Amino acid sequence: MFPGFNNDLLSFYADIRFNNDKSFMDAHRKEYYQKVRDPFYAFIDALAPTMLRINEEMEVRPHKCLSRINRDTRYTKDKSPYRDHHWVAFRQAARDKDGAPFYWFEIRLEAVSWGLGVWNENQSLFDALRRRILARPEEVMQAMRTAWEHGFIQGGQVWKKNMQPPPTVPEMLKSVYPARSLYFEKTGIDPAWIFDEGIVNRVAEDFKAIAPVWRLLRGLNDIEGGNL
Repeated sequence: MFPGFNNDLLSFYADIRFNNDKSFMDAHRKEYYQKVRDPFYAFIDALAPTMLRINEEMEVRPHKCLSRINRDTRYTKDKSPYRDHHWVAFRQAARDKDGAPFYWFEIRLEAVSWGLGVWNENQSLFDALRRRILARPEEVMQAMRTAWEHGFIQGGQVWKKNMQPPPTVPEMLKSVYPARSLYFEKTGIDPAWIFDEGIVNRVAEDFKAIAPVWRLLRGLNDIEGGNL
């Protein structure tokens, strides 16, 4: 059983935020493994059976699911070499990550979050979602309703030009129709939950609750060329 995360994890995040350089990391890499990476690996292993029940093709190997401590600084003004937070991403294994739907769980110094979404642009998926909304609105509403009823809020970017929902689109899907990215994030999270052994069960129950959205988005992403 996963015992929950330890406050040492947040202490290390604070340390790396104020000592974000190679010399600090080289001197404290063993602490990083013990305080951050290994607890996250244990969390992923504890959650893996639930994720495989949701989709037997889900990638659950910890080193594939956990974000790297090293930052890619090529295209940003912030040249800090290391992250002061981590996230876990569960996707279908052996698939392109860009624009694919995924579950996430993230711990920052300021907040804890988890949910499901498609954050990188995937026009074929969202074009397919719009066609599905027009062809089978009840199916899409049922999947989305499940997420909203379990305390998830919808977010993401929308196309602002030439993307007005047709009159036939139900009211509850008008904010979904113009999406260019889409996510559902759990509300009401108490950050202290991560220190409790019940954190795995909390996240597992929420991930199972929004599985209908996962199946909808995954199915649309799998459609050849985005065609229904």
